[in-house]
Order: sequence, then C-alpha cells, then structure tokens
Amino acid sequence: MITREATIEDWDKLFIFFTRVYRSNHPLQNKEFWNWQYGEKQYGRSLICLNENGSIVGHVGANFGGGVAWIINVYLDEECRGKGILGKLYELARNYYPLAATAANEAGLGLYKNMRWIRYYDLVRYVKINPSLNEISTENVCKPTVVNVSNLIIKDTHYFQQPSLKGIILEDGSRAVSQENVGGLRVVDITDVNQIESQAWQIGYNWMDYITSWNDLKTKDLEKKGWVLDYKCFVPWRLNPLEKGYFCDITFLSEQPLNKEFIVHRSFSDHGRIGSL
Repeated sequence: MITREATIEDWDKLFIFFTRVYRSNHPLQNKEFWNWQYGEKQYGRSLICLNENGSIVGHVGANFGGGVAWIINVYLDEECRGKGILGKLYELARNYYPLAATAANEAGLGLYKNMRWIRYYDLVRYVKINPSLNEISTENVCKPTVVNVSNLIIKDTHYFQQPSLKGIILEDGSRAVSQENVGGLRVVDITDVNQIESQAWQIGYNWMDYITSWNDLKTKDLEKKGWVLDYKCFVPWRLNPLEKGYFCDITFLSEQPLNKEFIVHRSFSDHGRIGSL
C-alpha cells in the first residue's frame, strides 16, 4: 500500500473512487471542484492510499484554515481498515498543521472518540426571518425569491472562488452566500448586525443564517436582534435538497488543545460549504 498526496494528474483514479464511494452528484466528482478544494497547497491537500494495482482505496481531505488542518472526506475501503492506513494519511495532513474536524454523524464522532480527540461545544447556527413575511412556514420562507445582486458579487478570496458559489459583499462589509433559490442569505462574516439586516430585507431575502462556534461573542448581538437557534425556527440546515426539520448538529473537535479564543469560521471545514450550502 502506498500513501501520498494526490495531484490533478490522479484525477481519473480519483473520479473512479469518488463515484464508487459517494452518492451521485457529490461535489468531489467534479474535477473543477476538486481542484478548487485541493489543487493549491496553501488551501488544502488530498491524501490517498493506493493498492498494489494502483487503484485508490482510501482518501482523507485536509482543508487549511485558521492555522489548522481540518479533516474532511474521510473514506477507507473496508478491507483496508485496521491496518494503520488512516493514521498514515492523517500524518501527511499533520505535516502541515495541527488537526481538527467538524463531525455531523455518529461514525465520525466514534472515530475521533477512539482517537482520543478533544470534543468542544457543538457549533451553533442562528437564523433571522424577514419580519415583513406574514405566513411563517418552511414552505413560505424557503421558497425562491428574486434578487438583484449582480453589483455585489465577489470572488476575492479562495472561499468565494468555490465553483457554483455566489458570494456577495454588503454595504457594511459583511459577506455572505446568496441562495435565492431557497430565499436565503447564508452569512459568512458579519460587520454590523443592524446594517446587514436592513440591506438583506431591502434586497428581498426571506431569511439569513450564520454558523459559528459557541464561544463567538457576536452571537450575543444576534440574540439581542431576535436571531434564534435554528431548531426554534422553520429554516432547515440542509437545503440542497431541502430537508424539512433537519437542523444543525455539528460537533467541533481537535487532536490537540486549541486556544480558548479560537472561533470556528464558516469557511474552515466543510460544514459551511459542501452539501449544506
């Protein structure tokens, strides 16, 4: 078995692997997306294991953000498990930065528990619904809306260069992802809570959300303005496709202790951009 970093030259083998192990139309089955995610060393690495036939049998993705290597897209063929391969792939990521992860399922949590990682408070997602809406229901709030944001489009950072992502910057400097197909604005950075609300409603969005770690003191300002945790409103976390009643349940973990001031940004791992966007 060989473990190493993948390059774009491995795409044919990567495509076969991702098609075999992931659902149809998974983002990693798109070459442009993979190249955005892992094509440049400063942003992330794709770590693979190849068998004696040269076929990929394991993959670990590492997304770099906040001085941390965020572990994502972990999959190892069943017959290869328990042989130390995953540890070798993690070691390749560890050569860049300390390791961390956001996990949204029991399998992920079980893996990191066995590895004795540190589990922090779950990430929190706050939502605000446009107060001008009369009928508050998932169907009415998460319906398509027409907005004109062509003059607000940005692609000045790696995050906003993600294929198919429609990033905008508002007058106060706040940045967000426009998802008018489900009526919403997914906020990435908030500069001024009052101004972002005023402009978002003026543009025509039905709702906004903001995901961060529990220790982000900006959430106190959101609460004062009437933003609520997502399970208290009608806007589900998963919107592509829309899964009614599905709310944020994402845990933040790290291999080694992090500074207590460390705040998880929406761009750090895949909780804010792959599948859920």
